[in-house]
Amino acid sequence: MTAQPAAIQASFEKQIDQAIIAVVGYFVLAATTIHLTTDGRNMATMWPADALILALLLRNPRNHWGAILAAGWMGNFLANALTRDWAPGLIFYGAINMTQTCLAAWLITRKRPADDLLADVPTVLRFVLYAGIVTPAAAAAIGAGLSAWNYAQPLVPSFVRWYLSVALGLLIVTPFAMAVLNSSYLKLFRSRSRVENIQAVALQVVNLVVTVAVFGQHSLPLLFLPMTSVVLIAFRIGRLGTILAVMVVGVAGSAAMFLYHPIWVIGGDAAVQQYFFQFYLVIMLVTTLPVATAVSSRSEVLVRLAECEEALGLITAHSPQGLLGYNSVGICQWAQGPLKSYLGVEPEAMIGRSLDALALRAGDVASELLAQGGLAGRRAVFEFSPVLRPALTLEASVGLVRRNGISCGTVVALRDLTRRKVQEVVLLSHLQRDGLTGLVDSPGFRKHLHASFGDGGRQATLALIDIDRFKSINDAHGHAIGDAVLIEICKRLKAVTRDEDVLARVGGDEFAVLLRCDLETARAVCERMVDEVRSAPVFTDGSVSVLASISCGLAEYRPGISPDAVLQLAYSALHALKRSGRNGVRAVA
Repeated sequence: MTAQPAAIQASFEKQIDQAIIAVVGYFVLAATTIHLTTDGRNMATMWPADALILALLLRNPRNHWGAILAAGWMGNFLANALTRDWAPGLIFYGAINMTQTCLAAWLITRKRPADDLLADVPTVLRFVLYAGIVTPAAAAAIGAGLSAWNYAQPLVPSFVRWYLSVALGLLIVTPFAMAVLNSSYLKLFRSRSRVENIQAVALQVVNLVVTVAVFGQHSLPLLFLPMTSVVLIAFRIGRLGTILAVMVVGVAGSAAMFLYHPIWVIGGDAAVQQYFFQFYLVIMLVTTLPVATAVSSRSEVLVRLAECEEALGLITAHSPQGLLGYNSVGICQWAQGPLKSYLGVEPEAMIGRSLDALALRAGDVASELLAQGGLAGRRAVFEFSPVLRPALTLEASVGLVRRNGISCGTVVALRDLTRRKVQEVVLLSHLQRDGLTGLVDSPGFRKHLHASFGDGGRQATLALIDIDRFKSINDAHGHAIGDAVLIEICKRLKAVTRDEDVLARVGGDEFAVLLRCDLETARAVCERMVDEVRSAPVFTDGSVSVLASISCGLAEYRPGISPDAVLQLAYSALHALKRSGRNGVRAVA
C-alpha cells in the first residue's frame, strides 16, 4: 500500500522538475533570441525555445505533457510580454507554439519512442517531416495571421519568416536539447581523452569566432568559412559536435548580423537578409549532418568492434580450445589458445605462416583447409592425431568466413578429446555385446547414447536401420541363412562407418549407429550403407542367392534434446520411410 503513494509522489516531483526546466529555459531562450535577433516586432531567424519543450515532451511520458506545456506557455508569455510591445495577441502566441510542439511530439512518438532523433534514417525522416515541415507550417499559418493583426505585418512574408524560424529551431536545437537533457555531451566528454576534449572545445571556439567575424563584417566574401569549420567539427567530433556547431552558427550569426552589419553582397532589406541566412542554415544542416551521422556511426561501430575484440581475446585466452584464423590465400592471421600443447608450437610462431607450417604438425587439418572451397559453407568436424603429439586425439572444427557471400578466410578450432576417447574405449569394453554379430547390444547402446549426448560440445546424428522384409527371408530360407544374412549386413555396415562411430544391434533385424557428424554428412554415410547392402547378394550358396535392402531413419542431436527424444525422432523418420517405399534414407524434418 505504501508503494503506490510513493510512486505518485515521485511522478509529481518529476513533473515539477520538468515544468521548472520548461518555464525557465523557455523564458531565457525566447527573451534572449528576441532581444539579440529581432526588433521586437518580427520573427527571429531561428526560434530555439520550442525545441526545448519538444525535447522535454519526447523524453517524458504523455501524462507529464500537460505540466510541461503549461510551463512552456508561461515562459513564452513572460518572454514576449517583457521584450515586445504589449498587445492582447501575445496571450495566443504561447498557445500556438505549445500546440504545434505537442502535435509534433505526438506525431513523432505515435508509433515508437524517439530516444535518439538521429539514430537511423527512418527516425530522421520522421523527425524532419513532423518537426520541420508539417507542424511548423500549420503553426506559421495561424501565427502569421496573429502577427498581421497585432503588428500589421504582411501575411505572406510573416508566414515564411515564422515557418523558417520555427522549423530551423526545431530541427537544429531539439537534438541538441535532448543530448543535453540525457547527458550525452557529458558521456561523450568522459569517453574521450583530455587531449581530444581540448581539441573539441578549441574547434567550437574557433567556429564561434569565425561565425562572429564573418557575419560581423560586410566587406569580404567569407561565407564559406563557417561551413568549413562545421564540416571539420563533423569529421573530428561527430554528430553531437555538429549539432552544437550549427546551433552556434545560427545564434551567433543572427546576433552578429542584427547588431553589426548585413551579409556581404546580399542586397535588400532586413527581411531579405533573414531569408538568406535561414536558407544558409538549411544548406549547412543538410550538408554537414549526414557527414556527422556517418562519422558517428563509424566511430560507434569501431568502439563496439574494439570491445568485442577485447572480450573475444579474454575468452580465447582462457579457453581450452586452440584457434587459428587463415585468410583467403592460406596465411595465418591470428592464433590463440594452447597450441603449444596441441601442435608443439607457440601461437605467435604460426602467425604469418602458410598452410605448409600447419601441414607439418596437422596434415589432416591442412588438407581440409585446402578443400574448403567445396564445403559450400558447411562446417567440417573431424578427429586427428598431431604429428608431434601422436598420443593426443584432437577434434578440428573447420569453417569458412564469408563476407557478402564470398569466402574471405577460414577459422580452425582445436579441442582435446584424448581423455574422452579413453573413457569411450573403457565404456565400450564394458558394454554387453550381441552374441551373433559381436556388436554392442540394445541396453549397452542406450547407455552409450546417454553418455555421449551428455557432451553437448560435439555434433552427433543417430541412424536407425531396419532390414527390409527380413521376416520373408527367414520364412523362405530358414533361420540359419537369416543369421548369415545378419552377419553379412553387419560386416557391410562396419565397412562404411568410422572407428569413432558406434554401431549396435538393437533388435532382431534392427541396427543403430551413433555418427559423430552433422546431419548432411550422416545422410551421405547412410546412403553409402544402403548402396553397400543392395549392391550384391548378402548370401550365396549354390543355387541360393539372397538379396536384401535396408531403410535408414536419421535424427540430429541438438543441445536441449534428450537422448530418448532423438531416438523417437529417428524412429519417426524410419517409419515414414517404410510407409513410403523403403530401401533408402529419410531424415526427420
